[in-house]
Amino acid sequence: MMFVRLLSCVSLRRMLVAGLILMVAGGFSPCHAQQTGTSEIKVPYALGWGDSPDKIHGMISAVKATETSCMEKSPGKLVIEADGLGIADPLLRKSLFTFRDGSLIEVELQYASPSWDAGKAVDFFDRTRRRIDDRYGAGTLLVNKVKEAPSDPTAPKDTTYTLITYSWIQPGAALELTFYSIEEKEHAFHLVSLRYRTP
Repeated sequence: MMFVRLLSCVSLRRMLVAGLILMVAGGFSPCHAQQTGTSEIKVPYALGWGDSPDKIHGMISAVKATETSCMEKSPGKLVIEADGLGIADPLLRKSLFTFRDGSLIEVELQYASPSWDAGKAVDFFDRTRRRIDDRYGAGTLLVNKVKEAPSDPTAPKDTTYTLITYSWIQPGAALELTFYSIEEKEHAFHLVSLRYRTP
């Protein structure tokens, strides 16, 4: 029960942290943008910024994936969640599509596995970061918090969390790679997220 309660706290904390990351990333000026490689950052699933929710609904249906949620998070902001879009990638757990006033502005791919321990999760994160570096140039480290104690007073005393985020910015798109884990004495949760967004 304690771990379930902790995960609900984690979900809330993740939303707050995600907002903070977006604010930090949004504050970067062009002089802070890192050198990019020769490849262009493209929106996943051959989508384009400005695509409509109807196009996403159609894509999910066409590949027989499952739309798990379609919610208006705030006025004008719609988020569609889907499972089953990682046809050849069993580690892809969830895809999230965010729209502002009916136009696609963000796609997030969340990776996780029940078999991951801390070492396997970090290895997946590091290999993913190196592949992205090879493709787009060296990323910028935005957040580096390792095994810190949560500020939530209701969290068990032996709980620690890790949050590491890298960013790649190009004129047409930005990409953020985030490693998130929370560990306590008997349980652990690890997540790697790729967030593509308008720059």
